[in-house]
Amino acid sequence: MTEQRIEGGGNQVAGRLQEGFGRLTGDGKSQVEGQFKQAKGALLSAFGRAVDALDGQVDRVPEGVRPQARKALGVARDKPVATMLGLAAVTFLLTRRRR
Repeated sequence: MTEQRIEGGGNQVAGRLQEGFGRLTGDGKSQVEGQFKQAKGALLSAFGRAVDALDGQVDRVPEGVRPQARKALGVARDKPVATMLGLAAVTFLLTRRRR
């Protein structure tokens, strides 16, 4: 289990608690911040699941590129936000060219 999955689960729980506290006290700011934490946690958890799935596939790539695949996966683990932004940018550019 990756660190992102653990952190994501923690953010989701903390967000639910904060949102519930905001509802209980009528504090709209706390409600919104709690919802934001929940969304952040869900994204981190999903990213962690993807990294875990890819980790199991590294041994299946040809031996010549296996070290680079492990290095790329390590960078993705260390910099999840940068990785997601980079993937989003590539996806945007690829889908934009098709139109």
